[in-house]
Amino acid sequence: MSLFYLGAVISVVIFLLFIIFPWFRKANDDSVSRLTNKGLIKQRLTELHTEQQQGLLSDSDRLQSENELKLALLDETKTSQTNEASVGIAISLGALLSLSVGIGVYLYSNQIQPVDEWLMAQQQTSELGQRMISGDENLNLKDLQTFALGLRTKLVDTPEDATGWMLLGRVSGAINRVDSAIQAFEMSLKFEPNNVGTLSSYAQALLMTGQEQQVLQAKQALLQILDLEPNNTNAMGVLAIAASELGDKQLALENWQRLVAFIPETDPNFAAVNQRILQLQTELDQDNQQVAQNQPNLTSDNLSSTRVSVTINISDELQAKLPESGFLFVFAQESSGQMKMPAAVVKMPLGEFPVVVELSDNNAMTPNYTLSQLQQAKLVARVSIDGNGTQSAGDFQGELIATLSANEITQETITIDREL
Repeated sequence: MSLFYLGAVISVVIFLLFIIFPWFRKANDDSVSRLTNKGLIKQRLTELHTEQQQGLLSDSDRLQSENELKLALLDETKTSQTNEASVGIAISLGALLSLSVGIGVYLYSNQIQPVDEWLMAQQQTSELGQRMISGDENLNLKDLQTFALGLRTKLVDTPEDATGWMLLGRVSGAINRVDSAIQAFEMSLKFEPNNVGTLSSYAQALLMTGQEQQVLQAKQALLQILDLEPNNTNAMGVLAIAASELGDKQLALENWQRLVAFIPETDPNFAAVNQRILQLQTELDQDNQQVAQNQPNLTSDNLSSTRVSVTINISDELQAKLPESGFLFVFAQESSGQMKMPAAVVKMPLGEFPVVVELSDNNAMTPNYTLSQLQQAKLVARVSIDGNGTQSAGDFQGELIATLSANEITQETITIDREL
């Protein structure tokens, strides 16, 4: 702040110099002009006296000419004084107006009040944190906003504080800043990737967006929770809901069936979950019957479906080289390389990493060559600038070989770490 004021004072001084200096210069010019005029008048008076002595002028003509010269000099002096006074007043008013406008613009543009609120938030962060931990029900929206501001400021100095990022994510979610909450949870998971509490909050924040890509990421986070804690009933229920949103009825059914085993029969939720299970079973039976009617010549082996959920990351080195626009291709090929055409491919606009993409028979390029026909697959993630699926110089790529299982979803992670 002190540097700003110093700069403001210097700017004002320079501004005033630009105005006042020409005025002083003009004043000096006027003074020179007046001295010159006085000299000319004195010279003329001498000439009039000489002309009288030579008989060229009478006494009355000389006196009349002298009076006219003196009156002209008097009028010039008064006019100059009046102009100087007017210019001085105008400059003074202009300087005051400039200062007033400058101060007003500064106060308006820099929002002094938010700065004061920021400083206050820093002072209250610890107190509000204790109140949150103790479950204080008197906390209001203003308190949560203040705590979020103070906590975010604190994290600038401690960017590796996973707990701090997790708290910021939860507070941001509570005040309906979903995008900020997601970013905070991702920062927390960067330092504690297996924190179940953070993963759970992260999945819930992703589901709040209602966007398919974010729901897929939530699904991946919930599957990770169940790998760490197979009996986590909260993750089972949320995963069942997420799978339903994605149209994955089989995964939804599996998780409702797992969850119902932990619910007492006296619990009102027991009947609701059982009803949902029966509904999903009926829908899946109808779907299978519809498939059988539409494709009567298919054998039971051909009806099997293979799916791969791929989480795509990118190395820090290539992250800095990512183009502003481009496309991400994720595809599966036959692992030996004999068949170049992908069995499944997904193309999407380039966005934020990590990205979760699911490959299945629905992503096949032709109905006669699908992912279910592969036991092993080469999974490739490629960043393309021109949107052409063909490999080009300057593309970024990552790949791995995966073993696939029929009627199961395979979880894999690819890191894009190579520039072609």
